[in-house]
Amino acid sequence: MDKIKFGRLTFIQGQKGGRYPFCNSLCIDDREKVVIDPGSDERLLKKFDMEKGIDIIINSHYHEDHTSFNYLFPEAKLYVHEDDAPCFKSIERLLDFYGLLGTNLEHTWRGLLVNHFHYRERTPNLEFKDGDLLNFGDTSLQVIHTPGHTIGHSSFFFPEEEVLFLGDLDMTAFGPWYGDRVSDIDQTIVSLHKLLTIPARIFITSHEAGIIEGDIAELAEDYLGIINRREDTLLNFLEKPRTLDEIVNQWIIYKKPREPRDFFELGERGMIKNHLSRLIKKKIVNTKENKYHLL
Repeated sequence: MDKIKFGRLTFIQGQKGGRYPFCNSLCIDDREKVVIDPGSDERLLKKFDMEKGIDIIINSHYHEDHTSFNYLFPEAKLYVHEDDAPCFKSIERLLDFYGLLGTNLEHTWRGLLVNHFHYRERTPNLEFKDGDLLNFGDTSLQVIHTPGHTIGHSSFFFPEEEVLFLGDLDMTAFGPWYGDRVSDIDQTIVSLHKLLTIPARIFITSHEAGIIEGDIAELAEDYLGIINRREDTLLNFLEKPRTLDEIVNQWIIYKKPREPRDFFELGERGMIKNHLSRLIKKKIVNTKENKYHLL
């Protein structure tokens, strides 16, 4: 399954079945030619550009697996959500949003983003917001701001085709990802409930499944249930006070150590920190002498 069409929309499956470091893309073939999240397949994206000419890139958010082939289309206009826009304009802001500035991984990630994921600082031509309606000819796209994964993460609804691009609220068995400094678990939950109100019949995910048809309510319940299971495991581990490093080394999120360890430990640490912050706000957990304990 390389390409599937829904009217003027073309789904392009990412390499490795749309698994990281790739994602799935969605192209619009109308008076203006558009690609949403060009992180899928360099060959197929170049082919679409050669045959049609890409006028506009839309990024659902700033993560590197969604922007890695932006650089192939330097003449195309760039549209992003206003809250994520700073990360496209400045690599310093991107590293800051990730939570990498001032850490021992900052230098490594700076090089990785530039050399492997082709990051280039770029001023967006349009900074959209929730509810905006974008028209590309006969095709209309409604912006649905769905923060939590990132602060500007957005999903896109095509009313005529009844297609909803979910982005990284992707219904995978792994569950939601919220490991950036600016990520938020409660916003993730609210965002997914918001998407369930959209009258779509076809759902496009950024990873793995790719295309889901029909009701996704049960899938969404299972997907959000993973958050609760992670939190229950964390609370059980806090039966006695623990340091952040002790918690991270339990691999509650990823289940086991994975390679490259620095990469996965960064995600594990970020997501655990956001769980702990949530539990502290709910007055379930507190900190004392660099240890987290139950109240």
